[in-house]
Amino acid sequence: MNFWKVVIDELEFQNKTRKWLAAEASFDVSTIGTGLKRESIPQVDLALRIAKALNVPVEYLVTGKTTTTTQTESIDIDVHKYHKYFHLIENLENLPEKNRNAISKMIEEMAQAEL
Repeated sequence: MNFWKVVIDELEFQNKTRKWLAAEASFDVSTIGTGLKRESIPQVDLALRIAKALNVPVEYLVTGKTTTTTQTESIDIDVHKYHKYFHLIENLENLPEKNRNAISKMIEEMAQAEL
């Protein structure tokens, strides 16, 4: 995944602009367009400032994934996929538990049927 594409996706998710990010992380806004065209990764200091401004790990900006550790295991999370389904998750959270369980079971059954 391209660093700058992840940045753009994150900006959209956070409802923030390129101009805001450039001001917040102290770089020229044209750097984003240039980075997208070149599919490049910025220098470490800029990547750190961008990550800090967006309040995300640098690992996520570089790979599109982040790692979280539970008590029993380390899990790689594709944050881009999470963002894609964020509104669906929010809607599920607002349903009664009985409905969430039914939907979860239906999804599991459909996924098994595809195998």
